[in-house]
Amino acid sequence: MPILVGHRGAPLRRTENTIPSLLLAAELGADAVEFDVRASADGHPILLHDRTLQRFWNDPRMPGAASLAEIQALRTEVTGERIPTLAEVAEVVALRLVVDNKNPDLVPTVAAELRAAGALERSWFIGEPEVLTVVRAHQPEAEIVLSWVGPDLPPDTLLDAVRPQALNLRWDSLTEESVERAAARGLRMWTYCVDDAQAAAQALAWGIAAVISNDLPAVTPVLAGASA
Repeated sequence: MPILVGHRGAPLRRTENTIPSLLLAAELGADAVEFDVRASADGHPILLHDRTLQRFWNDPRMPGAASLAEIQALRTEVTGERIPTLAEVAEVVALRLVVDNKNPDLVPTVAAELRAAGALERSWFIGEPEVLTVVRAHQPEAEIVLSWVGPDLPPDTLLDAVRPQALNLRWDSLTEESVERAAARGLRMWTYCVDDAQAAAQALAWGIAAVISNDLPAVTPVLAGASA
């Protein structure tokens, strides 16, 4: 059965990259949660996907232009959710953590906060090559999942530099041949985002190692049936 990963938690039901969203993903059957990390102006890792605080938080600034106190004062209009720090998430969320750090300069701080919370050993690092090459240099034993747009695999030079344990290809560009070529290189295959039962069944048939989903209830029946 593939690992089921909640994409930014459970974003169809709670605001993405917030603690309520991540905790709801656990309730909905996720094995792990993926989230995005950026830095406040004073250097604190926070959960945020976008380059600015506009979406959800109605603040046009980039997070690097706002202090942690200013960022944590922001609230969603209806539910009052707020942007959490990485340290808070590592303390509260007991699942495997799939960390998409957007800033290579933040790699040592992210590792230090995860380690302080006792969460480093249950963390995977996912995302773009420019960050993951730094992760690999800083953490030789890190579990790394390299994101890529298929169907072709990343070049050998990049694979040699990052040394990922798995690749993460977009579902709409993934092919069965991609999965087979990755396996021939000794790499597991992840995919994002799988949001319906038909796609989940296809992912199972191809032997996908991990499925990242926005809609956990849509795919859990298929994946649970595979393990019955």
